[in-house]
Amino acid sequence: MTRAPHDWRRTHAVIVAVERYNGSDDLNLDGPVHDAVEMRKWLTGRGVPAENIQLLASPLEHNRAALEAAHPHYRPAERADVRRVFQDELRAIDADWLWVYWAGHGVQTQGGRWSLLYPETRDTDLQGADADSLIDLMRTEHLPWDGVDRVTVIIDACRQALPAGVHELADTPDLLARTAQIRPERPVYWMRACQAGAVAKQRQGTGQFTSALLRQLHAAAAGGAEPDLDRVWQGVVEEFARARDADGGRQRPTVYVSDWNQDVRPVRLGPPAPPLDPEKLRFRETLVLEASGLLGPDPAGPAARVAARLRMEFTEAPPARGTPSVEELVDWALAHEHGIATLLHALDELTPDRRIGARAREACRRLQPQWLTCAEHTELVALLARLDERGREDVVAAAHQQFGPTALPAHDPAALADALEELVPRPHQLPQLLSVVEHFAAFAEGAVATELRTWAQACAVRLGMKEVLLDHRARAADRAERARTAGPAEGRSIQIRLHPSGPGQRRAYEVWSRRGAEVDALAKVDTPAAPEEMRRGIDALLAAHARATETVVEFFVPSTDLELDVHCWPLDAGKPQERSLGTDFPVVVRCAELRQPERRHLWERRWSRVSGATPGDLHWLPGHTHSFAQVRAAMERQETAPGAMTASPARTRSEIFTACLFDGVPVLVWDTGAEPSLDERQLRTLLGSEPLEHLPQRLRKLRLEGDADDGHPGRRLALLWDDPHRPLPEPLDLSAP
Repeated sequence: MTRAPHDWRRTHAVIVAVERYNGSDDLNLDGPVHDAVEMRKWLTGRGVPAENIQLLASPLEHNRAALEAAHPHYRPAERADVRRVFQDELRAIDADWLWVYWAGHGVQTQGGRWSLLYPETRDTDLQGADADSLIDLMRTEHLPWDGVDRVTVIIDACRQALPAGVHELADTPDLLARTAQIRPERPVYWMRACQAGAVAKQRQGTGQFTSALLRQLHAAAAGGAEPDLDRVWQGVVEEFARARDADGGRQRPTVYVSDWNQDVRPVRLGPPAPPLDPEKLRFRETLVLEASGLLGPDPAGPAARVAARLRMEFTEAPPARGTPSVEELVDWALAHEHGIATLLHALDELTPDRRIGARAREACRRLQPQWLTCAEHTELVALLARLDERGREDVVAAAHQQFGPTALPAHDPAALADALEELVPRPHQLPQLLSVVEHFAAFAEGAVATELRTWAQACAVRLGMKEVLLDHRARAADRAERARTAGPAEGRSIQIRLHPSGPGQRRAYEVWSRRGAEVDALAKVDTPAAPEEMRRGIDALLAAHARATETVVEFFVPSTDLELDVHCWPLDAGKPQERSLGTDFPVVVRCAELRQPERRHLWERRWSRVSGATPGDLHWLPGHTHSFAQVRAAMERQETAPGAMTASPARTRSEIFTACLFDGVPVLVWDTGAEPSLDERQLRTLLGSEPLEHLPQRLRKLRLEGDADDGHPGRRLALLWDDPHRPLPEPLDLSAP
């Protein structure tokens, strides 16, 4: 509905943009000033006088000139200035419509409060304004009692949960309103960039939410018309829905509408939900009836207690004034991610002697296929965020080891939590997510692993599966203990760095012993040694520090040495028991060259797929695919492949090595013959179908067969096996270790 023409000269606006914080540079945020300037431009374009706009900002230095050009008399956005504007100066405005816009960092603090951070925030002292209190203030004496007929509030800030350890460093946010609400009927239209627990994303230096909102405002106010905010909001929601379909984005803007246009209507939480189809309507009715039965003949009291529990987890006001009905409780839960699971938990806690029935649980699964409650999901995301990306890669590896290869995004803690929750559920069995957590925690160390175990046990208790989880935990701990005393799969290796230097293939070299994170320097030979001398030295070190058939021997070489036949080097040369290095030990080569820092994520992403894969998942590079561009294009089309294999002629392999290393390929198998005779079928047959993680051992056994049969093709196979998480100790030059 379009209102009567509005006199924009009687509009007042407060715009806050916080980019620079007092902590480390990581806290700074580039973009809010641009968004604030664009919001100001839209308002003045409608006819709002510049003197009616108060702009408070903490700009980054490179954005200061643009801010001063747009609004020369802007004020600091520090705590004292914000409080002065909202608590004192708004009392004196003469306006019909107040617009408030805030862009900057936001976090969810203790008690679920939403804190909009001030510039005074430091890494160990998070200070901010309470966003909910800002809304309360709009109905107090801080605004003229007989003015300001309506208020629009726009907040483009994150609302993500803080990880444990940081959570305690956040101050209780400032309550901007401390007086009674003397104008509870004043209409408020409050638009927010994201739902509780989520991140408000930026793209190309501007908030994704503000960009969408401004596009819709411009369209709705074309020709000078007053924008219909309901229509504007619907356009924003549709834009984000299209973005989710395109790239799987998780950001979901939400809106709180109260008494707008003088029409009393319920608060609307989140984007308008699509109408339920007939089948889901039936499941909703089933859930309403089951919940009504649990709440009893006089449900008002129990419903109020359930609503109070939901209020704590949703961190939103209930959908109606007073005690909500059972139908309103169900619809309130449906409007939230993880809302139905949270409602079930609240009902179960209320009536522990009458657990909700199987029909209702099936209805819940059909209505919202999530089983974590809001609080459980928030805590899991926070715990995953405390792991670095390598730690999250280990979580992904645990999932692969448990359930086979599946696409899991280690770079994004929230997306990883969602993907783990969506693993195929096991009816009447421990959820796969809890299995993954237990498997990861059994092999990991540190506070996060311990807290993940505590989190998983609390989930299992809620599900009535504590004993099942403890049994799984015992088995995982037993596997981890056996792994710690086992061989190469658990990280036992000898790392050798070769430095070509001097004539006659002389080389300097260094040797380290590595087991997990423990690294010991064994030798450093600065004077280039002849091949025979070098082999004898390495032979002696292996005899003292390695375990035959178990310890992986990793040779770090330049790209020009990748075809060095290190696996053929003799051990116990000249003695009756002479054999080759590659038959006694799994031997692999590695290369730090051509791994560009900005492309490291491609390397790590492919490596994460090694766990759970088989040699059959390696991409075949035929003989005619040999140029740098051809190999890159072929691997780009196979972005889910953990690696490649080839039987190309020797003259083309340099280009293949260069392209694979540059494009992040961590596993490469090739035939070292000058003119290989193997085809794809023969090579795949040789490599077998065991897990790809066993490939170094598989090649060791093939080389052993080749020692007994000169014609066996297995003796010519070489393996690049390049784990990005197991580098040589820094620095990688001859001054190390």
